[in-house]
Amino acid sequence: MEVDAFCLRWNNHQPNLINMVQELLSQFNDVTLLCEDRAIRAHKLVLSACSGYFRRLLTSTMEAQQHPFIFFK
Repeated sequence: MEVDAFCLRWNNHQPNLINMVQELLSQFNDVTLLCEDRAIRAHKLVLSACSGYFRRLLTSTMEAQQHPFIFFK
């Protein structure tokens, strides 16, 4: 059986990838942070990667919730 070999190339990979990630980050948020009269939509992955506090909070108490709301005083 003969296997064909292909070389795939994505022109302008880095700028295209950065633009796509920015677009997806604005659309696919999965947690909301609330404080006083402000609501900030965010991503569990980003919060967990940047903060041990959020990592522990999101993995221990909210793993069953699809879109948790975190209230700050």
